[in-house]
Amino acid sequence: MSVYTSISQSQLKLFLKNYSLGELIDFSGIQAGIENTNYVVATEKDKFILTLYESLMESEVPKFLLLLDRLANNKFLVPKPQANISGDKLSTLKDKPAAIFNCLPGYSINNPTIDQCCEIGEFLAQLHQHRQTSIDNTNPNNLAGCQTVFNELQPSLSKQDITLITSELYYQSSYILPDLPKGVIHADLFKDNVLFDQGKISGILDFYNACNEVFIFDIAVTVNDWCIKNTSINPKKFNALLSGYQKVRALTEDETRHLPIFLRLTALRFWLSRLEHQLNAKKGELTLIKDPLIFRRILEFHRANDNGQR
Repeated sequence: MSVYTSISQSQLKLFLKNYSLGELIDFSGIQAGIENTNYVVATEKDKFILTLYESLMESEVPKFLLLLDRLANNKFLVPKPQANISGDKLSTLKDKPAAIFNCLPGYSINNPTIDQCCEIGEFLAQLHQHRQTSIDNTNPNNLAGCQTVFNELQPSLSKQDITLITSELYYQSSYILPDLPKGVIHADLFKDNVLFDQGKISGILDFYNACNEVFIFDIAVTVNDWCIKNTSINPKKFNALLSGYQKVRALTEDETRHLPIFLRLTALRFWLSRLEHQLNAKKGELTLIKDPLIFRRILEFHRANDNGQR
């Protein structure tokens, strides 16, 4: 959530005439996140979030809006797309696909408690168990996706980085995984995509990496952000997250056995994606670039602590 596309008050007022959300009072850009342009929009009726899609094509956006709409209708605490006066959830603003959502209460946290790690584990399992959601989207950030990004970035990387990434890609591709439970996953459940109000989850944001993938991938992504202290795993938070998850859905023996491999894979995935954003940064009014070195160090930690059992 950054601001790459600037809009004026008059442009926004004209845009809002297509909705029944009241007259514009104020609006401001949101810096957090890196993919889309986002504004907080205050009207006579309420606060809303306006999103302009910077990377997704217009034809790609509806499946994510449908997923959010279904989740919101099933009592998940996610942003609900607002329909315009024609009944459409997707609009256009400044030649970009655009949508507007209700603004959820709360704020993101930097240092979750044990209880909050348990709660996010429960949410993940509830999402994974929810049978009324689906999305026609394969995971673009799987091992093949990591290889593709690495091939593009390699000329710009240091010899040390190339050696480490090459080694990890070889390790990840050196065996065939068993069939693991899969379905709709969030795939980007970082702390800054979760809102808390009075210590409890009040909103889950940014489903634009959602896809059909093995559930353990989602768990590994979340562990690598929520349960990390100084680039190493905090055992109490790790155990709390898994305990919360298994209150709702029990992990299979294969999932438990292969979790260390997915912790490595997802660390590699976010190291590469952050390198990509750093080396090919978009220009914008308010932008955020996250430090790739964090995930390099997390990957090194997992490699040093993986006993190699499969």
